[in-house]
Amino acid sequence: MTKIDIAKIKQQVCADIDSRSADLISISHEIHAHPELNFQEKFAHEILTQYIADSKLKVDRGAFELDTAFDVSVRGGNGPTVAVICEYDALPGIGHACGHNIIAAAGLGAGVALSALAELCGGNLRLMGTPAEEGGGGKVEMARKGAFKNIDAAMMIHPSDQDLARMNAIAIQQLFVRFEGLAAHAAVSPDKGKNALDAAVLGYMNVAAMRQHIRPTERVHGIFTKAGEKPNIVPREAEMDWYV
Repeated sequence: MTKIDIAKIKQQVCADIDSRSADLISISHEIHAHPELNFQEKFAHEILTQYIADSKLKVDRGAFELDTAFDVSVRGGNGPTVAVICEYDALPGIGHACGHNIIAAAGLGAGVALSALAELCGGNLRLMGTPAEEGGGGKVEMARKGAFKNIDAAMMIHPSDQDLARMNAIAIQQLFVRFEGLAAHAAVSPDKGKNALDAAVLGYMNVAAMRQHIRPTERVHGIFTKAGEKPNIVPREAEMDWYV
């Protein structure tokens, strides 16, 4: 096998990305200006896949039975397969506070630039759009459908206030908690009701008291997603959403 000049390849990739910088920054700004929640990223999906198609790459839109996923496969030889990941969903109420517009544009630029060098390097490239990172489990659904099968390594960037080659991350378990009580008229016969909201509030307060004593590397966040229908009805149901 011909020896590969890594330094020269890096220069080629950087030069390619630099030549696309205006387009990539524009795409990042456009996605930022059009925030979309998980599994609803139609604008981001369209602008990203159109750029890929315009770059003469075949893109599978709506890949793995997910409308806003995409997949690009470039075969260059019998070497390892590396996936470059794009994320592009936003958070409710605060838009792209997590910087997924930057993740999408950076992954796009890296994937398109590297695609031209796959054959030279003797490896294979996948450029993958993964929707619903913010709580929707998009990558989980894709994995169940075989999206990451035969991939040797996957990578992406995440914006930060400092440059890091790696970072420590924590796992997350999402819990949906439901309390059931008994509805009653709060003015006429409150004694006949069982207040599900009171139970949920007490549960929340107990978790809040516990948080003082968890390790510095641990996190517990919770919100109320259902807290009754009207003030004059003893709440029959209360629901919470927790990240642990």
